[in-house]
Amino acid sequence: MGKKGSTRGAAGSGSIRQRPDGRWEARYTYKDELGQTKRGSVYALTQKECRQKLTAILTDIDRNTYTKPQRYTFAQWLDIWLDTYCRDLKPMTLASYKSKIECRIKPAIGGSYLSALSNVQLQKFYNSLSEGDAPLSAKTIQCYHGIIHKSLEQAVAAHVLPANPSEHIKLPKVKKPELKPLMDDNVGLFLEAIRGDRFERLFIVALFSGLRQSELVGLRWDDVDLTNGVLTVCRQIQKAHDKAGYVSIDETKSGKTRHAAVAPSIVRVLTEQKAQQDEWRTAAGSLWNNENNLVFTDERGGHLKHRTIQNHFKAIVAGMGCPNVRFHDLRHSYAVIALQSGDSVKSVQEQLGHYSAAFTLTTYAAVSDTMRKETQNIMETAFKDATGCKG
Repeated sequence: MGKKGSTRGAAGSGSIRQRPDGRWEARYTYKDELGQTKRGSVYALTQKECRQKLTAILTDIDRNTYTKPQRYTFAQWLDIWLDTYCRDLKPMTLASYKSKIECRIKPAIGGSYLSALSNVQLQKFYNSLSEGDAPLSAKTIQCYHGIIHKSLEQAVAAHVLPANPSEHIKLPKVKKPELKPLMDDNVGLFLEAIRGDRFERLFIVALFSGLRQSELVGLRWDDVDLTNGVLTVCRQIQKAHDKAGYVSIDETKSGKTRHAAVAPSIVRVLTEQKAQQDEWRTAAGSLWNNENNLVFTDERGGHLKHRTIQNHFKAIVAGMGCPNVRFHDLRHSYAVIALQSGDSVKSVQEQLGHYSAAFTLTTYAAVSDTMRKETQNIMETAFKDATGCKG
């Protein structure tokens, strides 16, 4: 009779036993590339999960596709994954990945071997992120899961791991954030508040074009068609991953170039910006340096800093009594104003660079009380016309 807690099968089919430390171990035999018989083991916190891992390995052995996993710790694999497979990430994304990996993932589960990393262990890690004195938001926890899942998915593709233990994780549901665009009377108050401000023209273009901050900062005069009132959005300036500066990227967030139409009044604002730059160039003389031909610069031609713009904007909206409004909400404001004015959802989607019109509709269709009231009035009129009711 076998030992208590052991489960053995036919010769060559592997065996499962519970270790003194409580973990379950599955042992199996395979032949290496030289045809020599070798032994291997996988580990899990539950017997069921251990059996699943063993079954996957035995299937690969039967198909002659099994490769002995390398003895990487999860921390070692994450370093390999970042250096080898994440080279095409944008600087801000890469910085976010590295920060999350170093601050929380490695200290908590980085010491585990890939072959021993289990679904239960990962689930407990995600659960811990939502507990304690400073629990993380559901959206942030999902970001952690995204990093872990992608790295383990690559480990499976590279034959470093037989299966991805991060599948079928239970994650907290993300609550849709409440948008806080400038609407109705607040639009006029905002335009009054920024009059004469050093960033007045940038704020106006942001509000009436829907461009993201990084796209505005990276906008070049080569991308501006003043004759036809069209901005070609094909690049951005982001903070560098080493936090030492900024980097220009010839690509938008979605990776696609788009064309944003602006009204004649906004063309005049851009024309004024061009004239202002000409004055700055003359005054700066040899100190002028705008090698990228940027639309929005400081007095010497340097690109504007994200944090400077955000701090300036926050001071303005706080003075208006709207301290929770963010610079990015100007983009939401554009969408609401455009939809209120009768622009089609498809047109707004293309202007903003959303991946689908359905996303645009879901995000903005119910934001404005004015839009809902207009819909009520339209339906009321249609009912009266159809029924002949005058009351």
